[in-house]
Amino acid sequence: MIPLRTPLTRYALGRADAGLALDALRAWAAPGRSNGSLHAGDVGWFLRFDEERVRAALAVWSDATGPVAVELSDPELRRISLAPRAEEDPEVLVALADAVRTDGTPVGVTAESGLWTALVKSGWTAGAPDAHLVLPLSGPIEVDLPYALVGEADAAARVDVQRAAFSRSTFTVARWRQLHSSPAGQYAVDVLVRTPGGTAAAAAIGWFAGPGRCAVLEPVGTHPDYRRRGYGRAVVLAAAEELRRLGASAVAVLPPADLEPAVGAYRAAGFELIGYEHTLTPPRHGS
Repeated sequence: MIPLRTPLTRYALGRADAGLALDALRAWAAPGRSNGSLHAGDVGWFLRFDEERVRAALAVWSDATGPVAVELSDPELRRISLAPRAEEDPEVLVALADAVRTDGTPVGVTAESGLWTALVKSGWTAGAPDAHLVLPLSGPIEVDLPYALVGEADAAARVDVQRAAFSRSTFTVARWRQLHSSPAGQYAVDVLVRTPGGTAAAAAIGWFAGPGRCAVLEPVGTHPDYRRRGYGRAVVLAAAEELRRLGASAVAVLPPADLEPAVGAYRAAGFELIGYEHTLTPPRHGS
């Protein structure tokens, strides 16, 4: 717990009380776009890790009336989402900007935020963008391949897809269980698409933020042996359809903007490019 000069306090959260962050982020979620840098789904995916790592990364900032911001951080990036009321409170914005500047870690925060404005005015600069892509969920989505919601019986195959799709992945069945047993597990729509022969080909997790709110996909992966065969598109649309059935108004995904095959694939699946999200880097003193 780190007291500030203003009546804001930063509380580190572990796995058991991560629901405080999830509840806040879900309540702040918009209907037609992701929160940008930090969505409840980002926290949900992080909860595959153990207690020590979660508590070192996850925190909520609060004033006397409740949470004003949630952050998820590591040594290289600090992602922050603010409550709508915080965006209208100059004192809260100043306090958060002071704390961020003191820390000096690069920050992910949406460009619509007053925190972004305060940091840019003090010399912080935007880095390479992520594409902010959104699929409105206004009606049923046709999925042209069979799919399944992942349970214990499919966990090992689902993990295999993740590890094949991302060469540096550390995902395991134990971590899959930690994710689904966490406070975020109830919001996870974990989908697997197999080949006609039964081999796991693509997987995705959609994160439900509540009825009438925008969900997010994190992560999405296709086994390298089955790329460009429609499995990735199918798993994305399957996750979107399951989220629509739960009541989500839209689903977003934020790949690096220079990852052209991924951006193109999402756009071909019906996602709309609505903007870009950037990481802010502090000024280099003495350069």
